[in-house]
Amino acid sequence: MQLLDLTFESVIENIAFDEALLVQSENTGEQFLRFWKPQQYAVVMGRSGQLEEEADFEFCRQHQIAVYRRPSGGGTILTGPGCLMYTVVLNSNRQARLKEIQGCHDFVLGETATALQGIGIDCSIQGFSDLACGDLKFSGNSLRLKRDSILYHGTMLCNFSLEKISQALLFPQKQPDYRQGRDHTGFVTNLNVSIEDVQTALIEHWRPTSALPEIPTDVQTILKQLRTTKYQQDDWNIYTP
Repeated sequence: MQLLDLTFESVIENIAFDEALLVQSENTGEQFLRFWKPQQYAVVMGRSGQLEEEADFEFCRQHQIAVYRRPSGGGTILTGPGCLMYTVVLNSNRQARLKEIQGCHDFVLGETATALQGIGIDCSIQGFSDLACGDLKFSGNSLRLKRDSILYHGTMLCNFSLEKISQALLFPQKQPDYRQGRDHTGFVTNLNVSIEDVQTALIEHWRPTSALPEIPTDVQTILKQLRTTKYQQDDWNIYTP
């Protein structure tokens, strides 16, 4: 596994880069652990998300919050400063359970929870693909499966402006039982642990064999192709201020 701590200026560029790593893994069998830290707020929908059902577009427009789509499934999120975004790209041929959706959730979230418990965060897997402290969610996650590789990525609310979630996102039509009908404000929480400490815990747990100082040439080529064919299109850049 190779480590990348790399944040592009644009959120959509960061989303595209995650998929570029998945394509690279599918081509070569390489595995990656990646982190990025958004510097501006953005709504990010799953690949089949519906804007009118999941986000308050008028609020986003008034506050110049971009709306994008990602290549994985799952619900809509708001990301921004105070949120750590992490990505795990794995070769699914190494473990049979990585060929199944639930197996991917159980494996990656189980490893992530173990890493966080090592720094005193008492957390567990809840709902479809959440990590929570008790019944308060601090991490939402989604995945994309290809033939030989998986992309698993998610959020860690460390010191995030939680009230903005209720302002930018609508109440989800699909929700896990443990939510019990709570609105966003009553359902999510910050870890109140620094982004640096959370990232270090995940690195020490996954133990990547090397850190990449720059983007490999092959991945740069894939990223360029994805920009042209997908991430510069209106289907993915739904609203850009």
